[in-house]
Amino acid sequence: MITLDSIILPDMIWSDEFTWRPVWQRTERTLTQKLFIETGPIHKGRPVTLTDAWVTRATLQQLQTLASTPGTTHTLTLQGQTYTVAWRHTEQALTAEPIKPVTDPDDDDFYSLILRLMVVA
Repeated sequence: MITLDSIILPDMIWSDEFTWRPVWQRTERTLTQKLFIETGPIHKGRPVTLTDAWVTRATLQQLQTLASTPGTTHTLTLQGQTYTVAWRHTEQALTAEPIKPVTDPDDDDFYSLILRLMVVA
């Protein structure tokens, strides 16, 4: 089961799970052209993009409220792990498209959902 704070989400795909680079590296040449390599760990900022799910409009409204509050962190439970996450507002943090567009949607109407988060702790 996937949860974001107390919101229960459907099964979703973590589309960028293995694109994360947990190590930074910088290289440069010395005056004598020897290679200098500096590396270190990256502890925060791992992207968590959750895709391929349908949610109701009621759930979408709850998520929109979370995403609209600046500077907050949330607890994400995913694949048996717990992460402290924040919204990636440098991108579109939440994207939703109606499955069946209607002019007067109900709380039970479905939307295709993408969530863009990042691990912060």
